[in-house]
Amino acid sequence: MQLLEAGMGLRSAVIELRRPGTPLRFVLFPMVHLGEPSFYTSVMDRLRDCDLIVAEGLRGRSRSGSLLTLSYRLVRRGRLGLMKQHLDLGSLGRPVLRPDMTGQEFDAGWRTVPLLTRLLLMLTLPVFILYVFAFGSRARLAQQLALEDDHGLGGSEGDEDIDAILGDARDRLLIDALAKIHEDRGTEPITVAVVYGAQHMIPVVQVMSARFGYVPCAGEWLIVFQT
Repeated sequence: MQLLEAGMGLRSAVIELRRPGTPLRFVLFPMVHLGEPSFYTSVMDRLRDCDLIVAEGLRGRSRSGSLLTLSYRLVRRGRLGLMKQHLDLGSLGRPVLRPDMTGQEFDAGWRTVPLLTRLLLMLTLPVFILYVFAFGSRARLAQQLALEDDHGLGGSEGDEDIDAILGDARDRLLIDALAKIHEDRGTEPITVAVVYGAQHMIPVVQVMSARFGYVPCAGEWLIVFQT
């Protein structure tokens, strides 16, 4: 399933999940950490039509999480004209559920990743930042973000340890929350928005399909940024 596509820029596929015979529907919004303001405005406009929002975001402070997102915070100040993801969900007047890890849980999990793997990742962040400031382009960034969000953190040794913290553990929390919504409110004609990083969406589709019979039945492309 193609969730992010790099071409003349980067675009994100909004996917609707429905289960035959039940009125509840999930709408997946695969998010990207950097984009044009118009992308985040488009997402906010669509969220106004939803009854419940399930959103990504560590609960509480995380020193490790702050370091890992440092590159995105610095790139937004560069010459590419992009902004860091910002969605004022509280302004929508809709209930927001955040089934993510706490900052303490994330930091504890990060400490279980082998030290060498952590050091290598931390050393690559400044290199990435310098590259974007000195040589980066929107086209190159589109290719990089599409690969990262569609396939995790790459294919190097130790990635399975990182994915277990950044991906698998958080995926389980998200899927458990969606399963509970289905079990508690599956007979209600409501729309549930899932606003998470694109890398989390494929497991959601796979598990909700296998466990409850939800199938993708509609899609819409939103432009994250153009080149």
